[in-house]
Amino acid sequence: MDPLPPHYARHAGLWQPSAVFTDALLPLQVGNTMLNQLALPFLVLGACTALMILKDIFRHPHPVGIMNIIWPLTGLYMPFFGWLAWWYLGRKPSRQLKLALLVPQKIHHYAGWQTIFITTSLSAAACIFSELITIPIITLLNHYHFATPLWMQAIICLAISLISGLFLQFMAIRQREAFSVWRALLVAFRTETFPLLVYQAGILLFMSLALKFVLHQQINPLMAAFWFMLQLATLTGFIFSWPANHFLIKRGLNPAV
Repeated sequence: MDPLPPHYARHAGLWQPSAVFTDALLPLQVGNTMLNQLALPFLVLGACTALMILKDIFRHPHPVGIMNIIWPLTGLYMPFFGWLAWWYLGRKPSRQLKLALLVPQKIHHYAGWQTIFITTSLSAAACIFSELITIPIITLLNHYHFATPLWMQAIICLAISLISGLFLQFMAIRQREAFSVWRALLVAFRTETFPLLVYQAGILLFMSLALKFVLHQQINPLMAAFWFMLQLATLTGFIFSWPANHFLIKRGLNPAV
């Protein structure tokens, strides 16, 4: 009997890719495997850092309640260093007051690196929330074959991060100052919008490069390499947003948390 043509054999499940095609994919598969192996220790260390901070918060809660959420999230994208930051900047009430975490009026313009770090970590937490919400949405849309170009994904992520950032900043202001709801919302919008835009620009720049050169346009939450790139992108956004927060704090427009 004559063999089936390739077209029918492919649909019948009998067709096998050629050796040339398989050899061409082999370096890509090996590269993905190596990257996943490299990514896993950093992701595990980030998760362990977040859990260590969370455990310590139960014994030494932060005076500003919303920071008890933000500090564990810091550990996710700063493995080990997030713990050091919590230990030296957030754990002891005396040090918190000294670093202007409770923001007395007379030191609103204090722009030391400690103050900038903590303020930037709030923007980072908002971006992490937006990533955790956006990725399932993008994955679901792709599953049902709805095309989501990178610019659309960036808009969705930016909108969610702005909402998250305004909420976190609003809660911090309400716990710190005796402002009305509307005034607290206005101050939150004024202080958080610019740093978040800069933060998201850093994330978008890094992820666009990672998708092109490392992930090969694959947004796959099942790959450790994808989450590792996202971890690095969050850290990149932190670096991008640092000067923006320094600019606002120096001019008294964005008090520390």
